[in-house]
Amino acid sequence: MLFGLVLSFLSFFLPDSSTHQLIVGSYTQSGNPGLEIFDINIANGHSKKAYELLNPSASYQHLSKDGKLLFSVTEEAGGKAAVSSYRRKANGEFERISSSQTIGTGPCFVVYREASKTLYTANYFGGSLSVFKTENGKILPVSQHIKYTGTSVHPTRQNEAHAHMTILSPDQNYLFVTDLGTDKIYRHKILVDGTVDENFTFTPIPAGQGPRHLTMNAAGTHAYLINELKGLVNVFAVKNNELKMVQSLVADTTNVPDKGSADIHLSPNGKWLISSNRVSSNQVTVFAVQGNGMLKLVNFTNVGRKPRNFTFDPSGRFVYVACQDDHKVQVWAFNNKTGALTDTHQDIAVKAPVCLHFIKK
Repeated sequence: MLFGLVLSFLSFFLPDSSTHQLIVGSYTQSGNPGLEIFDINIANGHSKKAYELLNPSASYQHLSKDGKLLFSVTEEAGGKAAVSSYRRKANGEFERISSSQTIGTGPCFVVYREASKTLYTANYFGGSLSVFKTENGKILPVSQHIKYTGTSVHPTRQNEAHAHMTILSPDQNYLFVTDLGTDKIYRHKILVDGTVDENFTFTPIPAGQGPRHLTMNAAGTHAYLINELKGLVNVFAVKNNELKMVQSLVADTTNVPDKGSADIHLSPNGKWLISSNRVSSNQVTVFAVQGNGMLKLVNFTNVGRKPRNFTFDPSGRFVYVACQDDHKVQVWAFNNKTGALTDTHQDIAVKAPVCLHFIKK
């Protein structure tokens, strides 16, 4: 009740002008476009659809630092797996400028390195990494395709490599690739032209955990990993871009063998970490980041069905949760003092949303 009064107060006294946009990527089996862009008022969480772009199975996106380029994967197989680029026009809308096949099937993550203007996609099926050079935002044919090998203990989920995420080190000199299928995090040195050293090293993860998504703090001193199969968050101390596990906490308390945890993000101020569970439970788990980089469990919050992805808004006052099976993006108010989440009941209707990114309007 109190939160509703606060929202009403903000809505009355603050102009309802959108300062940011939310880019929502989605699976497109229901005939939806794939990329939908919403105007967002970050003072009160109000949203209004601006426009849409056709991009099949747009399961993950990445924005260039200046916001002028948008990259999106097409998570498909059968020769349709691709990564596409979009350029921002003078009116603020993106237009498609290129597309290139990833070779590896089921691309589920893409990241862009500014210095070399190169793209890196993690391809889930077959477990591989694809590297692309770009020219003025146009994606050139794949420059490098590295196929990982190996297995782990899960009989069906880990009988081959499954690359799940590509993430750059804070200094942009290394590329990390999480592999759910082999319980490893690969580390590639990035060469001057943006391609990677194929003689990689790796950090082993305890068998059966299934590493999925990794995030690092701004200082580059700690990294946080969500493991899909066991519902655990691992904390790593980072030195010279090498990972050393220092803590492991339960993010999903359900009593089932395969959890299905999904995403992980730090708050803009770096004081909070949230992870999501999308199969065995429909929850997000909030942790407080301690001064030494370690985590302390704060709460579990029930959200919509299959929260595959979520994001803080730029102010850190709201958390947007993509609920794939409920076909909506939930808007939660976040208390930066307690870590509590409160539903604002301002859901955004999107079919099968799976990826969220904010951009300044």
